[in-house]
Amino acid sequence: MRIVSKLMIPAVVLCLLSGCMLPREEELLPPDLLQPEEVNFLTVEVGRGTIQDIIEDSLIAGSSVHYEMTFYNRSGYLAELDARPGQEVKAGDILAKLDTGSLEMDIQYRSIEVEKLRLTLEELVRTGSPRFSRRMAELDLKMAELMLQQLEDELAKSTIIAPVDGEVVFLSAYKIGEFVPGRSVVLTVADPSQVQFEYSGFLTNRIKHGMEAEIMIDSGSYAAKVSMIPANAPLEERDRYANTVVFTANDPESLPDNIKLGTRYRFSIFIEEKKDVIVIPRSAVSSFMGQDYVQILDNGMRTERDLDIGITSGTQMEVLSGLEEGELLIVGINK
Repeated sequence: MRIVSKLMIPAVVLCLLSGCMLPREEELLPPDLLQPEEVNFLTVEVGRGTIQDIIEDSLIAGSSVHYEMTFYNRSGYLAELDARPGQEVKAGDILAKLDTGSLEMDIQYRSIEVEKLRLTLEELVRTGSPRFSRRMAELDLKMAELMLQQLEDELAKSTIIAPVDGEVVFLSAYKIGEFVPGRSVVLTVADPSQVQFEYSGFLTNRIKHGMEAEIMIDSGSYAAKVSMIPANAPLEERDRYANTVVFTANDPESLPDNIKLGTRYRFSIFIEEKKDVIVIPRSAVSSFMGQDYVQILDNGMRTERDLDIGITSGTQMEVLSGLEEGELLIVGINK
């Protein structure tokens, strides 16, 4: 270390004597001053007007009469399924069957046996056979009929038959060959002649029992009434109508014949109308943590203003407090 230091001293002195200079730092130029970009706000003058509180949305055509079809208390493997959602069915149509093995063949055999015993009895009666013979023939026939009835009941419990002319509105996910537990709903048939309209949207809690409504079907408007809300649904149907409001046409006979179950239609319910109130565009209102607010232009400066909101329609809002008539409401930026 000492040797290096002694060698460096003469080098530094020599450099200074020969005019050797260290590099000079360049002077830093002051930064350019950024000019704020001028913003041109789009504004509308706050004024008064009329606003209506109307509930509008879409609902679904349904039926007040449903038949949930099961295999009663029978379990088994699904052998036949002749149904699909929206399918029209006739009363008596076979819609589904469980695998019953040789049951149908057994019924045929038993039917033949019943017919033979019936013929035998008729012949005994015709020929005036002894009472004992006729009575024994009657008992044999009765026993065969009971056994046939038992087999037919067993087949009926393993078969789903359409109870009315209607429409399949629900079909389970069971496939041919899959095991179906007893009492499982395989499909649901609705009676399309008993039309009702069902709504399950986000406005459900605003709809009250007995409210008058208009339902738009094709190009016509039909008067209806709220006939059921979740709170007054029958106990046995609380699950089905837990979040559903039911509308019933005031004059069901006036409804078009081409209403299809499951089809959506528009409806409206008039709540109230207010005149000469401060009304602003709904698009100008923002919300943060439940507080509605807008921006206004006050002496050229943008200012936020909290609001108390009254009626809200599709495009407008009523302002209860927070704005005065004549103030400039910012609705956008002119780019």
